[in-house]
Amino acid sequence: MSRSTLIAAISAGVLLLAVGGYVLWDHNRHFVSTEDATVSGRPHPVTVRVPGTVIDVVVHDNEPVRKGQVLFRLDPRDYMTKLLSDQANLEIARKKKDVDQSLVMEAQAQLDRIKSDLKRISRLKRGGYSSIQNLVHLKLALAGEKAHIESLENQIKADQGMIDRRSAQVAQDQLNLSYTTITSPVDGKMTVKSVVTGLYVTPGIPLGYVVPYRIWVIANLKESRLTYVRPGDPVDIHVDAYPGKLFHGHVASIQQTTGAVMSLLPPENATGNYTKVVQRVPVRIALDPGTDPHNLLRLGLSVVPVIRVNPGNAPFPLTGGGDSGSRTGAR
Repeated sequence: MSRSTLIAAISAGVLLLAVGGYVLWDHNRHFVSTEDATVSGRPHPVTVRVPGTVIDVVVHDNEPVRKGQVLFRLDPRDYMTKLLSDQANLEIARKKKDVDQSLVMEAQAQLDRIKSDLKRISRLKRGGYSSIQNLVHLKLALAGEKAHIESLENQIKADQGMIDRRSAQVAQDQLNLSYTTITSPVDGKMTVKSVVTGLYVTPGIPLGYVVPYRIWVIANLKESRLTYVRPGDPVDIHVDAYPGKLFHGHVASIQQTTGAVMSLLPPENATGNYTKVVQRVPVRIALDPGTDPHNLLRLGLSVVPVIRVNPGNAPFPLTGGGDSGSRTGAR
């Protein structure tokens, strides 16, 4: 190989490396990616509000369900019996109030008669045609009848209080009876179902989960790659489970803390053996409407999001000298 050929080959190699380096540098400026990303969402636990025995299971594992669709039923007989009993007690309280109101009407009529007699006897007394004893007797009867009416009115108030309490109990019984039918809280798929016919269940224990179709991607980006990432940046999402299929989304939000800060045991760096570790910040990526019409994405799937960023959209002017100078001596 001649000297000129060797020089040309080296020059071409250097030029190729320079071009490749520039392309890689420019790509890294415009695209931010990570393999530390998964599909995320919020499964809705299926629980019961009242204890009971399962008598009917309608849904099966991994079956699509709609919001309000019946999943399973509890034995309603105990709650139905209590509802009927409390409804009967409520009817008794209402009838007692009706009886006391009729007694008040009778007592009011008697009071009106006494008042009429008292006026008549008062006129006769002034003319000397009646004794003082009759007048005193009517006044005592008037006072007694007023006290009787007041007592009945107080009893009616007590009756109304009893009606209100028993009405509230009936309403609660109706709620408890409705709780024996367990429905889906959202549209999605039934997952990890653990309920079977004959099982006695109690409130607070999840009997399965409904995974909604509304999902997103959580990408844990290195802090050094967050400089140009902004909400609204377009994202191409590659999914390991579906090679060749590209999903689309956009940056919805950036978490205000790193993942380490929100962990169970956050780091405590005020020690003498500190070692700097590049932190990762969770970035939430929303899927664009229509990008997953068949609901192929499932919670926990590994994905590789590629965010298209704008290098001119820095939060502050970036200068090489100022940046390096500010970091001098920082370790």
